[in-house]
Amino acid sequence: MNPEDPLVQALPPATDYLTYLTLLEYQLTPQRLPLLHQLLQDERLTTNIGWDLIKLLLPMLPASTECLQDVARLGNPREVILRVSEALMQLQPEEDDDDDDEATDGSLPKHILQFNCLLAMLSLLHGRIQTKAPSRFIATSLHAALEAYTAMPCDETTLALLEFLRDVSPSKRPAPPPRASSESSVLRTVEISAPDPEAEVPSPSLSANNESLLVRKFIQFGLLELLKSYLLNFSGPMDPGMSWTVRMQEHLHPSLRLPEQSQTQAYSTTKELRERDMLMGNIVALSRDVGMDSTELLSIVSRSPQEHPPPLDFEEPPKFPDEIPLERHGSLLLLAARAAGFTLFTSGLQMPPLSVFPDISAIFANFLGHSENVDEVAYGQPHALLDSLLALTVHAMQNPIVTPSSETEFKDFAIALTACTARQTHGIVRQIPATVVHSHPSSATRFKLIHSILEEMSLMSIRDSAIAWLREEIIGHESADTVFHDPLHFWVLFQPLFGPVKTATSANLLDSWMRLTQTEGPALHSALNLYYLLLSSSSLRDTLQLEKTVATFRGDGLIESAVGKEMCQVGNARSVGLIGLTLDQIEEAVHDAYGTDDSDLKAFTQEEETRVSEIRKGMEGWN
Repeated sequence: MNPEDPLVQALPPATDYLTYLTLLEYQLTPQRLPLLHQLLQDERLTTNIGWDLIKLLLPMLPASTECLQDVARLGNPREVILRVSEALMQLQPEEDDDDDDEATDGSLPKHILQFNCLLAMLSLLHGRIQTKAPSRFIATSLHAALEAYTAMPCDETTLALLEFLRDVSPSKRPAPPPRASSESSVLRTVEISAPDPEAEVPSPSLSANNESLLVRKFIQFGLLELLKSYLLNFSGPMDPGMSWTVRMQEHLHPSLRLPEQSQTQAYSTTKELRERDMLMGNIVALSRDVGMDSTELLSIVSRSPQEHPPPLDFEEPPKFPDEIPLERHGSLLLLAARAAGFTLFTSGLQMPPLSVFPDISAIFANFLGHSENVDEVAYGQPHALLDSLLALTVHAMQNPIVTPSSETEFKDFAIALTACTARQTHGIVRQIPATVVHSHPSSATRFKLIHSILEEMSLMSIRDSAIAWLREEIIGHESADTVFHDPLHFWVLFQPLFGPVKTATSANLLDSWMRLTQTEGPALHSALNLYYLLLSSSSLRDTLQLEKTVATFRGDGLIESAVGKEMCQVGNARSVGLIGLTLDQIEEAVHDAYGTDDSDLKAFTQEEETRVSEIRKGMEGWN
């Protein structure tokens, strides 16, 4: 230590503390940080000036790490906590910082270094405070930490916040050994800290027990908020998120796994995804340590939005644990993480009994509502929410699916469930709604569901799935005891099967063309493929009396009526090319079976048409 240095010469009592702080503002440089570190070992000095050094030292990280730890160890913990919280509330990623990648020299962005250092300071400070009401300080720190974290959720900041929550938990376990390279950014200090100069002696009482419960509830609240921000951070179109649903399906149905698309393999071989899994394991483990019960989580997500209390107001900290609400979306994500862990890993936590009906259907209604706007569900909801809902569904489907209490419950859930899979590229996920639909014991109810989807234009996004169910119902069931083998019921479905294209005529041919190729093409292609498949089977052709449908099919002129003959002739879109090829195949199958003269074809009798009208009338409540 150089006695001639101005920082040494001006040490109190040579100057007062305020003057010394002013001197530091002008004289402190990165080169003088080792000297300041030595000076701060004076507990009296650090107690008096430490709280005001944070704003000076924070921009100098990582060189100032030791000095900031000195402030946390030896400064007045009450004052320093407030300043650390203020710094966190003001912390934002800088424009030139990259949130996702490390700097070119391998170091972390400055805002992440600052966040991690401030969280490490809070862990030290809360360990030092001796107070009868620790929940007041926990509330202040937690509010600030969550505000900062939501602006920069990544593996490094998540680990730092997890470490803080573990450190301040009243029922904490020792920190696990680092399992991921990014955990090296978490700061831990083993040096001795000074006692709390304003220590209060807590006395065993009901209020002390209430404080412990309050702190634990704050930790539970913070953990759910962390989980929400962390998972919502995986919002990129190519980011797989946690892929719980796909991996659970691959685990339960290994024969359906496609090696080139296997998410199970991706999460075992890709370093980033493997670390993501490990971090999620830390979150789930901490949730167990702080007493978060799966039955309670299930109770939270099973309540309607109107039954939930308003969000926690940090401006008026609660005085009792019951006044701290656990947020329902975070509860859903954690419950899904536990369900996935229970299926994928032997160490997964035990789950409460869960059934598709009524448990999962009620949860879907609570989080997605009863809207039939399937595009809003498929493309407007976060991927993490949809993956969590589907993961819980897969978990519940491991038990027998009981019959729902009403057809309305069955319809609403089937549509919402299918909407959740609409943007999935993994066929193994699309099997989920199909399994639920086919589980209903009434073929009449299943028929109504498929008909309602084909009839309703707003459900265009899931028409393809409904046509796949129809195909499975007709071809996959040997029993004749099903309405799907009744020719009159098939005739009821025939027109809505091709209806959207037939009614899509427009004065603007370009609009019709775009609608056909981009929106209606996939479902139309599936419908045509189904029709061709049925025509190619002599037994199904006779069972469904398809001869009576040919004249109507030929007369509709599907493509021409949708976009006009001229546009059809000049079009070269791949989807329309496939449709044209399938139409040629259908015409060939019809020619082989019935010839080319429509006058020779049979038609439905008036009595049959009357019966068809009765069938349609019986389904009016569904559409």
